[in-house]
Amino acid sequence: MGVPSHSSSASSSAAASASLAPASASAPMSPSHLPTIAKPTAPPSLPTDLVPRGVLAGRVTALTDRCTEVTTDDGVVWSLVGDAQVELKVGDTVTARVVELEADAKECGTGSPARLVSIRLVEGE
Repeated sequence: MGVPSHSSSASSSAAASASLAPASASAPMSPSHLPTIAKPTAPPSLPTDLVPRGVLAGRVTALTDRCTEVTTDDGVVWSLVGDAQVELKVGDTVTARVVELEADAKECGTGSPARLVSIRLVEGE
């Protein structure tokens, strides 16, 4: 009677194999087509880089007593009134914190006027 016990063990092992099959094997597959994003029709109308208000970055293009002229990468010239408190030379790349020049303050240079709050040399040139 060893044969019947063998067949019952075979049927129990088949049942165990069926229970070990992953449940997701019978789940439907997701679509193979990925959604596409429409191509932009034009460049953004506003700058996409966030630049803090009152911060300039550019090169020193002129220096006089208490006046630093900085030209930004987009060609805007700024005449910054105030003491730089660091040694600068024409050609240095800098970042500067500025505020609006007071109405009664004397402007310097020919660029857009602003009051220099602080200026920092950009390293790695």
